[in-house]
Amino acid sequence: MNRLTQFSMKNVSALFIIMILLFGSGVFATSKLKVENMPNVSFPIVMVSATYTGSPKDVMEQVTEPLEKKLANIEDLDSMRSTSSENNSRILLQFKQNVDTDKKKQDIESLLQEVMLPDSAGTPKASTFGAASMPSIYLVANAENGMSQTELDKLYEDTIKPDLESIKGIDHLDSIGVRDTSLDIELDADAMNAYSLTPNQVTSAIRAAVTKSPIGTVEVSGNDKSARVTGDIKSVYDIEQIEITGGKGNVITLDRVAKVKSITESDFVGRFNGKPAISMILYKTGNANAVDFSDSVEKLKEQWKTTIPNAVFKTTYDSADEIRESINGMLREGVVGALLASFMILLFLRNVRMTLIVLVSIPLSILITLLLMWQLGLTLNTMTLGGMFIAVGRVVDDSIVVIENIYTSLEKAQKRNESVIMLATKQVSMAITSSTLATVGVFAPIGMVSGVVGGFFRPFAITLACALLSSLLVALTVIPMLAKLLVLRSKIGKGHSHEEAPQGKFMQTYENILHWSLKHRIKSLLMAAVLFIVTLAATIPALGVSFLPDGKPSRTMYFVLKLPNETAFEATNAKTQELEQLLMDEKDSQGNPLFTYVEGLAGYNGSGTDRVTYASQIYVEVNEHVDPDKVMQQVKQFLLSELPAGSEVQPRGVGGGNGVSGTDFSYNLKGEDQDRLEQAAAIVKAKLQEFEELSEIEDSLSDGKTEVEIAVDQKKARAFGLTAATVRETASNWIQKQRLGDLKLDGVTYTTTISMDKSDKNSLEKLGNIPLTGTNGSVVYLKEVAKINLVPGAVSLGRDDQKQLVRVTAKIKAENKNAVSAKVSAALRSVELPDGVTPEVRGVNEDINESFTQLFMAMAVAVFMVYLVMVLAFGNAAAPFAILFSLPLAAIGGLIGLVITRQALNVTSMIGFMMLIGIVVTNAIVLIDRAQQLREEGYTVRHALIEAGKVRFRPIIMTAGATIMALIPLAMGLSGEGALIGKGLGVVVIGGLTTSTILTLIVVPIVYELIEEVKAYISRKIHRGNPPMNHEGTLEG
Repeated sequence: MNRLTQFSMKNVSALFIIMILLFGSGVFATSKLKVENMPNVSFPIVMVSATYTGSPKDVMEQVTEPLEKKLANIEDLDSMRSTSSENNSRILLQFKQNVDTDKKKQDIESLLQEVMLPDSAGTPKASTFGAASMPSIYLVANAENGMSQTELDKLYEDTIKPDLESIKGIDHLDSIGVRDTSLDIELDADAMNAYSLTPNQVTSAIRAAVTKSPIGTVEVSGNDKSARVTGDIKSVYDIEQIEITGGKGNVITLDRVAKVKSITESDFVGRFNGKPAISMILYKTGNANAVDFSDSVEKLKEQWKTTIPNAVFKTTYDSADEIRESINGMLREGVVGALLASFMILLFLRNVRMTLIVLVSIPLSILITLLLMWQLGLTLNTMTLGGMFIAVGRVVDDSIVVIENIYTSLEKAQKRNESVIMLATKQVSMAITSSTLATVGVFAPIGMVSGVVGGFFRPFAITLACALLSSLLVALTVIPMLAKLLVLRSKIGKGHSHEEAPQGKFMQTYENILHWSLKHRIKSLLMAAVLFIVTLAATIPALGVSFLPDGKPSRTMYFVLKLPNETAFEATNAKTQELEQLLMDEKDSQGNPLFTYVEGLAGYNGSGTDRVTYASQIYVEVNEHVDPDKVMQQVKQFLLSELPAGSEVQPRGVGGGNGVSGTDFSYNLKGEDQDRLEQAAAIVKAKLQEFEELSEIEDSLSDGKTEVEIAVDQKKARAFGLTAATVRETASNWIQKQRLGDLKLDGVTYTTTISMDKSDKNSLEKLGNIPLTGTNGSVVYLKEVAKINLVPGAVSLGRDDQKQLVRVTAKIKAENKNAVSAKVSAALRSVELPDGVTPEVRGVNEDINESFTQLFMAMAVAVFMVYLVMVLAFGNAAAPFAILFSLPLAAIGGLIGLVITRQALNVTSMIGFMMLIGIVVTNAIVLIDRAQQLREEGYTVRHALIEAGKVRFRPIIMTAGATIMALIPLAMGLSGEGALIGKGLGVVVIGGLTTSTILTLIVVPIVYELIEEVKAYISRKIHRGNPPMNHEGTLEG
């Protein structure tokens, strides 16, 4: 380290060139850093999805269970959960932490190829899940100035969609409300029966007529030409004239047994402020810059104002807005913190030049940090920005210690020259190096923390470590060089000596207290111990406990509406439109519109591509003058009062929060009997309604519905040569709509489908008349071999580790989420559930226990790392052991700070306590290092401690004060952004550093002196027991 200082002092010009290069490189690196809201954390999850036409029970039995059986034994699998809904199967496989999910995805894809599924089932697909897979932008296009829905649809297909897909960084986009043109072939059951036709025969005839396929290569005039066969179908009329051979050998045309209709409609109906609209959800690639991606979309919107004047585009959610707000908020906090730290330094040094020298370390250290971040592949996000700006107060610490010692040495020096600066820097180089390495060492154990917490806080720790190491480099090179140029010949101390300065009075007071404490060591230590114990006893019961801090509530929200499950789509759409208008007319207390916009999506429930006839969503944005949380609950109650009995309203926020969403309380119910699970879920939900602290109480059953059950009588079926499988296949062909593919007619591409006319399958009686052909050619009706009944059914069926599962979830509104969760869990233990149902509590309690356990382990390792660094630096184990006594003193202020500011103990505040481990030992190291130096000069232990206290009092107070001042904006939450790096962390560090700084200056010297006396006593005992031994030198102390 001394060589670095020597180099900087002898090569001023070279160092200036290096500084300019670092400044330039830092600025360049900043422009190249990818910007995102949160680190792109990949969760150890792989999702497998598959399609199969059928009820949830059919999907579970035919698709989900075979897939689960195949995937159950895959290595490193932690849990497997599945949801079987109508026509869809989804399996969520969660692996152990630190597993390569991309490799697991490949393994799963190989296993999926081995599973035998029904022929009509779609090919299962596997996908990974991470922060980058979340939607980036919600965009709405609505028709204005007389534009029709048809014109808007055409604009979307011809212009809007191609333009969006051409944006750099886009992965894919989903649309809601775009109408597709389809060609629906509706079969007439009576006509089919009259001509002895089955749906399969008609379908096969149509496929054969419209086929297009290559048949090879032919040589024409010496040249090879590709040959293909196409059906001569050019219009709807041509389709109607397709010939079909009937069951009796007669040939008829399709129009004799079917109607061919051209239909333009959407599965979902979208409106924006009451006008026809198309909603688009844009996803960016994992490597794309969120801000650049957002800017590209905004440029397109500006372009469309000219090219598409009759359509209005509105961005209802943009993840880049949260990024910009977080960055701006962190910048404000960082700048304010830097100014406050500067004021603190100037207050003590009382020298503008010296203060400016110290302040150089802030921009230079930050730019070096940005350069290192770019090289390490980190991104600029809330966590890395938080790391940098928390470091603002800490990066000046090393520079303060160096410049203060230079200042003091120049004050006392009879002859001021470079050697004074060199010696002053050398005196503190070991102290600041060991203290900085100790602080950096604290963050190494964060690598031990797994899961979401580890993923999000790891970049924070790396950034902070880079900033601290950069500040150490600056303190040992740039600061001495600038002192040489700006301070060496200045009039330091003129009119004010070290003792004459105002802070000298405080130092005198401290000296008196230290004298008294060293004379009354046991009494002083007992007083500190009592203070520690009383603090624990008074604060811990009063502390709230939660997993992560709540973020700023989002002004954008939506409401999932679920009407009674038998509600027709037309009725749902009409009711949704009525509610949209009512919300548009709502005013706040000042008479302003309560919502800046109202968007409705009828038939959409937020997942899947199939219409849910009884569901819709309404998106709104509240104005800036109201409380979003309060409005959300008011609107929920209002919507419930306007909907039919039995309806549900589920409120949700869009964006906002802490970046990590999840359920606060989850109660899992497992068993083999679905009816009993549903009964248990109803009992649990009723119990949860009794707690005012809970909201958004839901279960995973979605909604109940009535389904048609066709129970085949095996004996009767065998009499006609039929089996349950053949009955199912025939009935399926008559009931289901089958897709024939895309067909281009008259320049228009149609999605072609075939199905029985709705009027031929809208009653149990008509379903009973479905004809079945026996093995002997005889015709028998479905009602003759099966019982057809209406039975209750579920919209979805869940499973957990191959057992049926129903999950009841809720949000906790209270600050002390852990206490509420424990209270609710205790109440549920007294609830009697149906036989065969096993309950399991999940949610915030589990998250807290797991994360806190890992963090406590990381803290223990951090303490060991700090001690190891200090032992290596001091060359003995005794002095570092004394320094460790400063750690409990930090807990006093940290806990008191949380209670006073009413902040919960959560992961963020726990990270604050981890930071304290590294920060508070800095002061003790600086103090004891100087005492060790004085001991080597011949001072007695007590004299060395008192002199070290006097010399190091000012730099210790300055460094602590600068750090505290820099963190005040964060602790006050001035920006309101960056929930994960929020008030709790700032409060803990400020409180802990305040008490530890005050008490360290007293307690650590006492412990050090006691240890030295014990060492001396042991040394005397050893010498007496071994008189013949000739020791060279004596034991220290």
